Amino acid sequence: MPKSVLIVDDEKLLVRTLSNALKEAGYKITVAGSAEQADKYVFGEQPFDLILLDNRLPKESGMEVVRRVRDRAVKSKVILMTAYETPEVKAEAKRLKVERYLKKPFDLTVLLEQIHDLIGNGDSSTAG
Repeated sequence: MPKSVLIVDDEKLLVRTLSNALKEAGYKITVAGSAEQADKYVFGEQPFDLILLDNRLPKESGMEVVRRVRDRAVKSKVILMTAYETPEVKAEAKRLKVERYLKKPFDLTVLLEQIHDLIGNGDSSTAG
């Protein structure tokens, strides 16, 4: 069964690029364009191996999603992406034990390596 990744971002072009690259790498992808949509997926029945989460979302920050994920002890690993890096955001991400913190724009190859390091190959049957 493929590893599952939830991409949470409201930038359609970035989401399309990430989705295509991750699908090609063998991951099962689900997409949410807002924190509210992300909550429906994260706290639904399907667990995700990884949540790839933008910090700037409509109405609510990605950091709020991370807080709820941690409060409810969801086992998903989190990569927080941001184009607006501040010392406060970085400190809060560290406090919430975000597994990776990625500043936009980023190299897609680096992201794929980080995802592989965190959850392994997309197709878990080839993980070893």
